[in-house]
Amino acid sequence: MSALKAAPSKKRTRRRESESTPKYPLPQFRPFQLCTLTDDIPVGADWLFEMKFDGYRAQVAMSGADVVVYTRNGHDWTRQFKVILPPLQALTRGSALIDGEIVAIDSQGRTNFSMLKTGIAAGMPLKFYASDLLELNGEDLSTLPLLERKERLAELLGERDPDDSLQFSSHIADNGKKVFDTMCAGGHEGIIAKRADSRYVGDRTASWLKIKCTKRQEFVIGGYRPSDAGRGVASLILGTYENGKLIYRGRVGTGFTEAMRKSILAQLEKRPLDKSAFVSVPRDIARRARWVKPELVAEVTYSEVTPDGSLRHPSFEGMREDKRADQVVMEMPKTVVTTATANLDPAMGKEIARAVGVTLTHPNKLMYPGTEVTKATLAAYYAAVAEKMLPHIQDRPLSLVRDTDGDLRQTFFQKHKLPGMPKAIHDGQLEKMSGKESRILWVDDLAGLIGGVQMNVLEFHVWGSLRQLPDLPHRIIFDIDPDEGLGFGDVKQAAIDIRGVLEALGLQSWPLLSGGKGVHVVVPLVPEADWEAVKNFCQDFAELLARTDPSRFVANMSKARRKGRMFIDYLRNGQGATAICPWSTRARSGASCAVPVPWDELPTFKSASAFDVFAAAAWAQEPDAWDGYFEVEQTLTDRMRKAVQ
Repeated sequence: MSALKAAPSKKRTRRRESESTPKYPLPQFRPFQLCTLTDDIPVGADWLFEMKFDGYRAQVAMSGADVVVYTRNGHDWTRQFKVILPPLQALTRGSALIDGEIVAIDSQGRTNFSMLKTGIAAGMPLKFYASDLLELNGEDLSTLPLLERKERLAELLGERDPDDSLQFSSHIADNGKKVFDTMCAGGHEGIIAKRADSRYVGDRTASWLKIKCTKRQEFVIGGYRPSDAGRGVASLILGTYENGKLIYRGRVGTGFTEAMRKSILAQLEKRPLDKSAFVSVPRDIARRARWVKPELVAEVTYSEVTPDGSLRHPSFEGMREDKRADQVVMEMPKTVVTTATANLDPAMGKEIARAVGVTLTHPNKLMYPGTEVTKATLAAYYAAVAEKMLPHIQDRPLSLVRDTDGDLRQTFFQKHKLPGMPKAIHDGQLEKMSGKESRILWVDDLAGLIGGVQMNVLEFHVWGSLRQLPDLPHRIIFDIDPDEGLGFGDVKQAAIDIRGVLEALGLQSWPLLSGGKGVHVVVPLVPEADWEAVKNFCQDFAELLARTDPSRFVANMSKARRKGRMFIDYLRNGQGATAICPWSTRARSGASCAVPVPWDELPTFKSASAFDVFAAAAWAQEPDAWDGYFEVEQTLTDRMRKAVQ
């Protein structure tokens, strides 16, 4: 991070605050000012140039020791970014609203977005680079010139130790081309150019610009996506060769002129292919693709390669006729993984466990016979999925399924604390609706998940309520449990039909591949109805299905009555009952996992155990399959209850 340093006219010294500094209310979140992308570097002393960080844009609101961290969308991520809080909590007795970027810094001194995602889940050291001051002690500073806002920010921060998680985002006036060249030569993402006299307006403007450093190389064209607007090419599907196999590297859909699109389409249409030449392509890409013989080569610029091996911010530069397609390889110093599976490095698992304070004994112990999944592999897996899994497990009472002998034959449930448990697995007590006291376990971070790995936990099962609100469930689960003779196609159709009935009642739902035989249809709720009301509704719903479609469904768990049918298990919707947590591994051969999927892709899966840990870790890096799950607000109404009775 030493490539860009401002040279202040005088040493920054924090202004001492009076012991009687009044208490100011916590500043409110404001829309961020955004940068306009350009290739042209502005010239003149009225422009300030900063490093472009590769991290999470954040606003920090503080009033004394009360600190809230907001994301670009205004979400409160204070818990996720707790590692940066200590210096912020001690910064001022007054109030402030600071704009900046949260980053992880790699061994080369560069900000690294991929490392940041892992760092958030693992609680690794992060830094907050403060770049603007929008409010101070109740005073709105947004109308002041940027340079004056930055001077006041520098005074507020004072001199910071280089190891401090709070830093000032320095700038240089003028010399933009020199700053840009320095950033690119150092492997950084680029620069931000800001007018020194600009106000903070909370929108995308031409007074703030971003200029990116990019990488550039050739890629094989293995297919394309037709234009939705008519005849033409929307994007090219790209790949490179690795050990003689064509590996998917993403799509490029920008940088073309209309003439280019027509010319390229003419060349592609001469090379049709019935099946994809790629080893693997994401399902949503393959569904709308037209495949071609991998003979054409395109030159593409891009900013970086993501952990799953795809290009970030690609742009088409032109066709290359001087290089054979089979000679095109990824010009990277290290091997990247494909989208089909993730590389769960046991060595990284050990490091992550150590970083979160868990010592893995026997890290090389094989956890699933016939696989390469060790205890350290599972630690790496939970680090990869933690961002998606933690919202489903944090502060929920747990039941743990532990293995005793390493062959999956002797497992047992644990609901209470036993000697030797890691501290990251918490224990406590709550009172049930019956009035009885109950001892519980819960976790709230990646350390808790890896603590479970250390205890040979192969399954995390969760209550349908938070420990803080144990009497009010926040979700319903219908577990579709098929008779032995039924195929997975029957289960998928049943889930789709149940979704339809729920929608008719006014309830949205999401499907979970259980990692075993069935599908869970999950319905989030605003926690208002108590357990008795929710369980009664679920039982009535299951019995309604059994009455109206008795050839397929039963609401009785008896194996004899289930012959050739599916049991709609509503019993998981009682207080103290648990269900497998999304993203949890299963105590089943093959290291399968319980994985959320979208409704439109459910029909494409061939089994409920379609994901092992490697495939699930890769799936977790894709856009959220349960988009909207935590945002939907729905309750059980009297109309719904009466409709199923």
